Amino acid sequence: MDNKDTSRAQTVAFTGHRLISSADRPRVKDRLMEAILRAYEDGYRVFISGMACGFDLMAAECVVELKSERPDITLMAAIPYRGQCERWRKASQLKYWELLHKADEQIVLSPDYRPDCFLRRDRYMVEHASRLIAYFNGIPKGGTFYTVNEAKRQGVMVENIY
Repeated sequence: MDNKDTSRAQTVAFTGHRLISSADRPRVKDRLMEAILRAYEDGYRVFISGMACGFDLMAAECVVELKSERPDITLMAAIPYRGQCERWRKASQLKYWELLHKADEQIVLSPDYRPDCFLRRDRYMVEHASRLIAYFNGIPKGGTFYTVNEAKRQGVMVENIY
């Protein structure tokens, strides 16, 4: 992965909702794992998670789980600002730090919170990927909506597993 085009061509980003009901979690995780494996079979090796609660952490967890069988798979954590998880529930914070320590690369886009830091993170992911795996319910608002639309605008392939 010597140049940006090659890197982008082998990179998948994730976007999805923060709230996934406990009843839906097993189905969503199965569909997510299938989508990641399809991408892997298509030659993708780098997977970017925005590390938010919900779908992002689930995606990071799936990539980490696959590392034992596929050691060439890479998890990149795109962090909007340091301290992203400070106000989360304790269990979510522990999961965040566990996955962050297992990430192959961490990109922190801002040292402190800024009103646009989440959109900057979402743009970063889209600009560095050629495929987007989404968990998007179709409601036209919020970060997932923005990221899916930005990906389509940039010609990034979008696979919605909702």
